[in-house]
Amino acid sequence: MAEWPASPNVIGKRIPRLDGLLKASGKAKYPSDVHPKGLLFGAMLYSPHAHAKVKSIDTKAAEKLPGVKAVLVIAGPGTTLRYHGDDIAAVAAETEEQARDAIRAIKIEYDVLPHVVTEAQSMAEGAPVVFKGGNVKKGRSQTKGKPEDTMASAAATIEATYTVPMITHVCLETHGLTVGMEGEKKATAWASTQNVYGIAGDLAQALELDRGDVTVYTEFMGGGFGSKFNADVWGTTAAKLSKMAGGRPVKMFLDREQEHCAAGNRPSATAHIKMGADREGKIVSVIAEGHSTGGVGNGTNMILPYVYRGVPHYSVGQSNALTNRGGSRAMRAPNHPQSCILTEAAVDDLAEKLGMDPLEFRLKNLDPGSPMTPIYQAEIPIGAELIGWREKRKPRGKTGTGPIRSGLGMALHTWGGGGNPGKQVSCTIHPDGSVDIKTATQDIGTGARTILAMIAAEMLGLQPTEINSLIGNSSYPPGQPSGGSTTTPTMAPPCYDAVTKARDALFKKVASAFNNARPEDLSLKQGQLWAGGEPVASWKEACRKLGTSPISVTGEFVDGLSSTGVGGCQFAEVSVDLETGEVKVKKIVAIQDSGLILDLLTWESQVYGGVIMGLNYGLFEEVVMDPTSGRMLNPDMEWYKLAGASDIPEIVVRAYSPPDEKGRQVIGVGEPPTISTAAAIGNAVSNAIGVRVTEWPMSPRNVLNALATASREGRS
Repeated sequence: MAEWPASPNVIGKRIPRLDGLLKASGKAKYPSDVHPKGLLFGAMLYSPHAHAKVKSIDTKAAEKLPGVKAVLVIAGPGTTLRYHGDDIAAVAAETEEQARDAIRAIKIEYDVLPHVVTEAQSMAEGAPVVFKGGNVKKGRSQTKGKPEDTMASAAATIEATYTVPMITHVCLETHGLTVGMEGEKKATAWASTQNVYGIAGDLAQALELDRGDVTVYTEFMGGGFGSKFNADVWGTTAAKLSKMAGGRPVKMFLDREQEHCAAGNRPSATAHIKMGADREGKIVSVIAEGHSTGGVGNGTNMILPYVYRGVPHYSVGQSNALTNRGGSRAMRAPNHPQSCILTEAAVDDLAEKLGMDPLEFRLKNLDPGSPMTPIYQAEIPIGAELIGWREKRKPRGKTGTGPIRSGLGMALHTWGGGGNPGKQVSCTIHPDGSVDIKTATQDIGTGARTILAMIAAEMLGLQPTEINSLIGNSSYPPGQPSGGSTTTPTMAPPCYDAVTKARDALFKKVASAFNNARPEDLSLKQGQLWAGGEPVASWKEACRKLGTSPISVTGEFVDGLSSTGVGGCQFAEVSVDLETGEVKVKKIVAIQDSGLILDLLTWESQVYGGVIMGLNYGLFEEVVMDPTSGRMLNPDMEWYKLAGASDIPEIVVRAYSPPDEKGRQVIGVGEPPTISTAAAIGNAVSNAIGVRVTEWPMSPRNVLNALATASREGRS
């Protein structure tokens, strides 16, 4: 079983990203920046209706327009369109303007059908169906013990309905690619993707080629968050348009409206939760019934109760309400943020009902059988001290007398993030001393390029800047798709294996040239070759002994270098204006465990980014649908709200490592830091204003509605 170096020189340090200057200076070329010779511009025609059938489609006028080189019908007569943004046809033209003119020239006759775009519409009796078989699909249900009997005898109970809206990924670089043919048997694509190797397969199938005949490049990409794994209809359509246009490359990137409507969403989640505790403050029963929508795709697979899995009695049922919206896709920690919000809101409310400090209540209810419990027990006091929990927190509703109230909230989260066997990395040591690392993975912002270079530098006694870390090319050895926080724990082991094998092969070849040393007597550090405890040559001098033949080996996944399972906690401090409902987040503290940290600087940036994404979920984001027209009302960057610079609070990040780290190796950290932020913010808002805001985001509308409801019911 492999082991990381006990006293590393590079690993664990704060190493700037190798591509940081390129990105910061604007010199980095993203897939949407690539303009190969002979480029044509593609455009998609998509449905303006939430539900309709194509009666007829006429492309003759479009085909005759200047500059148009290819027109492709995707949804012919008789095809049912199921959401605003569904694909109908596509064109390729010499300019983007000509392509869009051609799209407008396509004549379509629709049979507009009744639609359902909200859960209420979908679940209503006699509702129009999205697919045959009905709109409501029962999901997983679980029962343990006797939840009803235990709830009836509980010392304190709460009952409430909590709601989290659907949101979209809002990738700054929209979904798409540029693809062109080289003759009839080869194709090249520049794709904004989390899966270069998989995209090559998708395009090969569309073009009826072998996978090896398609090369996909993703040197940089502008965000994916789980939504960019496949070529999708627009990608394969671009490939077909290229073939129709004699192989000329076609650039097909979605416009912002279609990005919102068709490129994926994080499903909504609503749960009616009853929760009861005994006099000592132990949760004894949970009864929950939930539903959600992911449009025409799957809804949220709710994990209830979240984190607190030691509850002895519970009953959880859930269903998926199909609606005429675009389908769901994985989005940074799928299912976890929704489950965290629903559970942590109820936990906070029950602690309030018992008159207990919610922090102490959480500690009391951690699952004694979970390996995460010791981690939470250590992290929570650290976060509490950094947020000033003991000094600042007041009981709910007792936070002041003026219109501006302050409050504190917290939440816990967990994630997997392990490594997967089957991926490869190649390492080549050249006679001039240059080192190439190659693998068909990609960097979606998690620092993969730098991490691989750091591992190589560590094992070869060099600096990361001396390593050529080559990724984002489907022709390289098969690499991991970037999802599930699995990229680093999957790719680090084969990188270690490849570099170790290459180093040992170097030692075997050059040992005799240095005082007839044995290979096992050699080592590398500080850019030098050492023999018997003394430096005998520089790295480049040692490599020159290879003559004209480089060393090239391929590494495989090896056990012992990666692990799975992390825990984290977050605290939020907010101020709320009772008159306007405006929420300001003043401070967030994030304590995150993630095993062995390879690059502390990159690790911190991942946690900061996750917190900011969670803040957006907590304060601003929601898809707003018009029940009458069935259209999304905010498919743009003006009305789909995201945080600006002035909305970002002080963010304090701390890495937690158990005192005994033996056995806990590299674990992905891309997703867990975004899970509990929105829940912590919601709990802080409720602490500040004295009543529970049951609907996310914590927008002025939802805050004022909660205050008004409480006032009508005499609770404030």
